[in-house]
Amino acid sequence: MHQRLKTIFLSLIGFLSLMSLSVNAQVLVVHAAAGVKSPLETVAKAFQASSGFSIDLHFDTAGAAQQHYLADDSAQALITTLERIESSKRSSELKVGQLFPFAATVAGIAGKNFTGPAPQNAEELKRLLLNCQSIGISDPTRGATVGQHFMKILDQLGIRTEVMAKARLAKDGIQTMDWVKAGEVQLGVTQISEIVQSDASTLIGPFPPPFELTSNYALWLKNPDSRESQALLSWLKSQQGRELLVQQGLKP
Repeated sequence: MHQRLKTIFLSLIGFLSLMSLSVNAQVLVVHAAAGVKSPLETVAKAFQASSGFSIDLHFDTAGAAQQHYLADDSAQALITTLERIESSKRSSELKVGQLFPFAATVAGIAGKNFTGPAPQNAEELKRLLLNCQSIGISDPTRGATVGQHFMKILDQLGIRTEVMAKARLAKDGIQTMDWVKAGEVQLGVTQISEIVQSDASTLIGPFPPPFELTSNYALWLKNPDSRESQALLSWLKSQQGRELLVQQGLKP
């Protein structure tokens, strides 16, 4: 009798373990760059409704998101810049998994109640940045792609000291846009996808030549052959998936 109860108990434990694995397999844990936060949240909802799988999203700057992914044993996917993933593959920081194209974003400038034209060249951009009273920027030291690019622009224009004296460093582009909408900064610099999703009326425009920044984002899947990964890949390639990405300000 005792042996029979033990057998039943062990069988029950095994069954519950399988059930737990099955439930966990329905969820994709994803760490992603905040540059695609709003679009990806919309994509996740549509994907879940279409496939029955769900995505557990975690956001930070492009660099920090990758570090969180590497430190999270439950993470199954990473979405950050293509350049960063390719570099990490070469250095073997990313070992297990496979890279897939995701989408591209363009960096730009936002401003609440801005009435002037978007800068079309270096001189107009310089004048805009020098004349603004305050500006929000994603902290470049946290791995923010646009923040790091903007520092290079300021150096090329020779105005880093003047602009950074009135700059406010944000955790990410989402916080930058919160400040813009609240009127806490006059200008904000971030991905246009974030600007459009936050408040399209604040979009001034992209950086003018030769300072344009197009960030190609890639998807790194730890187990690309899993049911969840295959479902996500198929959905992203579908007409519905591609159209939704475009609607969210991304280039599939």
